[in-house]
Amino acid sequence: MPPKNIIINKKKAKKKSGNKSPGPIRVAILGVGNVASVLVQGLSQSRLDGVWHPVVGGFHLKDIEISAAFDIDKNKIGKDLSEAIFCPPNVSPKLCDVKGKGIKVEPGLARGDVPPHLKSSIAENNPSFSQSLKDSDTHLVLNLLPSGMQETSRVYAEAALEAGCDFINATPATLACDPLLVKRFSKSGLILVGDDLMSQFGGTAFHKGILEFINGRGLKIEKSYQLDVGGGTETLNTITEEVKAAKREIKSEAIAVEVPYKFATVAGTTDYVDYMGNNRTSYFWISAKSLFGVETRVDVYLRTNDGTNAANVIYDVIRAVASSKRRKMYGSPAEICDYGFKKLRRPMLLKDALAAFSRKYI
Repeated sequence: MPPKNIIINKKKAKKKSGNKSPGPIRVAILGVGNVASVLVQGLSQSRLDGVWHPVVGGFHLKDIEISAAFDIDKNKIGKDLSEAIFCPPNVSPKLCDVKGKGIKVEPGLARGDVPPHLKSSIAENNPSFSQSLKDSDTHLVLNLLPSGMQETSRVYAEAALEAGCDFINATPATLACDPLLVKRFSKSGLILVGDDLMSQFGGTAFHKGILEFINGRGLKIEKSYQLDVGGGTETLNTITEEVKAAKREIKSEAIAVEVPYKFATVAGTTDYVDYMGNNRTSYFWISAKSLFGVETRVDVYLRTNDGTNAANVIYDVIRAVASSKRRKMYGSPAEICDYGFKKLRRPMLLKDALAAFSRKYI
């Protein structure tokens, strides 16, 4: 059973709103991959179409600043961030021109959990990572490492804690669901949120939404499954059997929460297709019974782009963390974790998570 919701240090404060921004929020990126590419491209625009929430906790998108970037790929290290985001093996499309950021990608950290297909390009570890965070005046560290790097993600979180930085864990590594680690962040006046980012309109959110609707219309759901196929390095990492099994468990548990009774459900990545780039196809099959036990069956295909699907939620989470920090709400605010991530400390319906997040930050 996941640990119960963790009590955080909390002081009442008025919600910030209006046009005056309290920024900036200085963010260090761990892993200059496909999601990082879209994030940086979006932040380079004075006006960006399709932003889900223009203002979160009083912060605008323009209040987010990249302070540093770290990677273990020797082909990206030393390059300006504006160039590194388009270096192979990244396959996110170039959506706009990005001017030089004046930020050179620095060596990151790696342990024995680096995916096999990345080992040939690993650079030396950065022995002064925590000091780099301090020198760059980083407020918040964003973990965008590949799935399966539990040990490395933990080392990064410890280093961020040492440097006095908040930490967002977008990976499936168990960090924000670790009550002892959360308490250590809280005692230091810091925030730790995660685990395993749930994209804006990805397979998990879509699956949960369909099930909630079917159940709300009075049908009895009996079975469902979700199969994902995609390109990009994250999908390649996920098809490793150990990582695939862990991700499948997280996704399946997140989906099952939407229905107040037990039913058979499975969700996970099934294959990697290189020429799909950073795109993903998800197939959903659902069987439900109505009057007289007559079956209603749903077969749906969903086609999305991983980078853009993740970016909107990450923008929101970054600003919500900064807002909570200003209100002296340390630890792991449940409203942020429930809204932005799959692996939760407590069961939460998708609509309830969005409502709670909106009440506090929108």
